[in-house]
Amino acid sequence: ARSTHVYAVNGIHHHSGTGDTKGIGRFMDLFEIFSGQESWHTKRLLNLAKALNDEQLDRPLKNQIHVFPWDGPDQSLRQLLDRMVQTKEAWAAALTGGSTPLMDNAPAADRTPSAMLARLEKADAAFDRVLRDVRNRGAWLDTFVDALCEPPETFTFGGMFAHVITFNAYRRMVAIDVMRGLGVKVEGVGCPMEYVESLAKAQGTMPEGVTP
Repeated sequence: ARSTHVYAVNGIHHHSGTGDTKGIGRFMDLFEIFSGQESWHTKRLLNLAKALNDEQLDRPLKNQIHVFPWDGPDQSLRQLLDRMVQTKEAWAAALTGGSTPLMDNAPAADRTPSAMLARLEKADAAFDRVLRDVRNRGAWLDTFVDALCEPPETFTFGGMFAHVITFNAYRRMVAIDVMRGLGVKVEGVGCPMEYVESLAKAQGTMPEGVTP
């Protein structure tokens, strides 16, 4: 026999052919994926939250989540969104020698979805500038002193970045569920592959294994 077809449940078989480019000029920057996705999805949620009224934003969560021992539970959608922004603000300040943000004591005018979006964009710029330099130097194991902690603590850049991605991702998942319960149409599930797909669509190409 010239060819043999092995049964596969999904009907898909791998065939690299003669155009296999594995390891040749192909590179995926995981910092770009995780950092870009974290900002992209948070901004999408803040934009969607603009359609909600104050009662919806401040409605107590049915299941209040206690994420950090030094924080109280996340009590409302507004607080969930605000604490994601606060996380980025706090670490941007620690990285750049800035002042400690007001955290849960910010004025009401700074906690509207539009105001939180503006705060996020400012913090994102500072956070990304420092970590992009770290990425370029391959310095993820290098340490920095967070003088905003009492007492000051030392962290690696890589550990801090993973911390931000992990806990903000968790809060985004909860926020998506809460917003859907309020009738907001939220596309996707907050997966990084959605961000990768959005980039590919914007560039007019789709990476291997991604279906539009």
